[in-house]
Amino acid sequence: MFLPPLLLSTLQEIYQRQASMLSERAVGTESELLLLIERLPEATRDTLVTLLMSYSQTKASLPINLAYLLALEGEILNLLGLTSTGHPLLTPPVLQRLQNYLPWFRQASQIVQNHLGRDLVRNYWLITRPNTPWLRTIRVETFYNEQVSAPDRYLNEEQQDLLQMWLEQFIFYCYRLLPTLPAEAMAAGIPVPPQLLPAAA
Repeated sequence: MFLPPLLLSTLQEIYQRQASMLSERAVGTESELLLLIERLPEATRDTLVTLLMSYSQTKASLPINLAYLLALEGEILNLLGLTSTGHPLLTPPVLQRLQNYLPWFRQASQIVQNHLGRDLVRNYWLITRPNTPWLRTIRVETFYNEQVSAPDRYLNEEQQDLLQMWLEQFIFYCYRLLPTLPAEAMAAGIPVPPQLLPAAA
């Protein structure tokens, strides 16, 4: 069984990025990788395909979850027997950055602005913002205006949850005036509140 070209390309990309950390058994060329894959048991090859597909989907989503991507890289290379116990794979910071979330906020803002105008966008972000001191330290314009630079800061899990909640509340609030918002948001790759998924279909 040979990997589809896209998945093989993904595997080569992972290998090249982690090459300096791999064991002496590591391989370098496409043909060597294919031979290695061919020698795997069928169940292991199926698992490899599943992991590579998950990796590709995760990489294409926003915000990019670097910790999860690197964990998948480790699983993929372990499956191929290419990792060295003496040299741990490269690992990223576990925390997300604020900048990783801004594309969702700004895309949602643009959709609403196209239909309802810029002033309402600002008001709705203020109305739906969770009442927490941390969010009040960041200018609300940061979340809907690309001209406003975002502070470079990492987020803990609670802060990530607050941003997710704020985005969902904004979409839910605007949905009352803009029934097409769930579908437009989903088409743009923006997460939609679960209760609005039927409206996005």
